[in-house]
Amino acid sequence: MNKTLLGYVPTQSPIYMIHPFVKLFFMLIVSLFPMFVAAPEWNMLLMLILILFMWISRVDMRTLKIYVPVAVSMGSIIIISYVIIGGTHPEFQLIAHFLGINVYWERVRDAIVVYFRILPMIFTMVFFLSTSRERDVIVAMRTIRLPFVVTYVFAMALRSAGMVLEDFQIVRQAEQARGFDTAGKSPVYKLRKYVNYMIPLFALSLRRSEEFTNALVARGYAFTGEVSKVKRADYVLTHYSFKYYDAIFTALISLTFIALLILRYGYQYFSVDESVLINWLRNFFL
Repeated sequence: MNKTLLGYVPTQSPIYMIHPFVKLFFMLIVSLFPMFVAAPEWNMLLMLILILFMWISRVDMRTLKIYVPVAVSMGSIIIISYVIIGGTHPEFQLIAHFLGINVYWERVRDAIVVYFRILPMIFTMVFFLSTSRERDVIVAMRTIRLPFVVTYVFAMALRSAGMVLEDFQIVRQAEQARGFDTAGKSPVYKLRKYVNYMIPLFALSLRRSEEFTNALVARGYAFTGEVSKVKRADYVLTHYSFKYYDAIFTALISLTFIALLILRYGYQYFSVDESVLINWLRNFFL
């Protein structure tokens, strides 16, 4: 098993045939798709495609369940923001009036559109982080010749995020080893315990930051002065070659994005008015 930023992928996963730059390019471009697609059903299709890519890449699909609370809480916040505390709008079509709250069709529609725009962006990021290691990110950034300082800082930030997740699991396992169990406790109690986790995690982060600093100094790294001006050899790039199918994938991603822009602004596709789901919901509520 190879450890990625969010989990583990089998060593023989097909995703390792693809150059890290292509994965980074895919994440950056595909995450922009929902910004130009308002119809929820197309964003649902994008999520299904991303899940299919995860399955092909042999990502442990059981890890997706940890994002269910995130999706539910995010949807709840959007509903509350748009529908519950959205204010009074006499120009909108009223669906219901409950406990002094006016529920308008336009606010419900906007909440659905926003929700299904955010979800594919999250899925795209999860797919990238579930199939990429710190080295992949470094290779991708060095491939486009970003400065060493930018690459190093970004890679360390990603690595630190992964370490925080590992430290969180260590703290929880330490509590369980001492007989502590949150099963049956109230949500308020569990939330308070999660806040308490921040103290040991913060202490571990400070300790690890000092270890990073000492390790860099011991290896002669410097980001200022004459030492930083020395040209560094990109040894890691010698292990990755940009093959013909990588160029094909990059071209397909670019052409898909261009086609999306043409269809959206040239022919008015993917708009809310053209959405089958939104039109069905309008007929259902009104």
